[in-house]
Amino acid sequence: MLARFIAAIDLRGALDSDVVKLVQERFDTEIVPHFHIEEILLRALEGRGVDELVKRTRDEHARMTELVVAATPSDASPLCELSRLLTDHVRFEERELYPACETHLPALVLDQVADAHDAHHAHEEGAA
Repeated sequence: MLARFIAAIDLRGALDSDVVKLVQERFDTEIVPHFHIEEILLRALEGRGVDELVKRTRDEHARMTELVVAATPSDASPLCELSRLLTDHVRFEERELYPACETHLPALVLDQVADAHDAHHAHEEGAA
């Protein structure tokens, strides 16, 4: 997971320009596609009584993107906040967002998201 990678590198005091570049690349190839897939869920959840979860998810996605953009070879410190936010965001998804999806969304929507997720991972494995 990207958050653990950043935290481990930070513990070693090795957040340098190479790490910034690698994190930015991995964010673009691993995290951004996840955001796009998750947007299917968020659009489907709108107006179903869980708008605060939708807003929080979008706000956190936006903040993570800001942090990745803010990280530079001369200042990698935004990556530390990114690591913490990613970890907290995954917990939020697992504990709050995904259970709300299972409660409020029809199986068809959940199947579409699962198919998009599987297609993305198949593409990643084919590219590796």
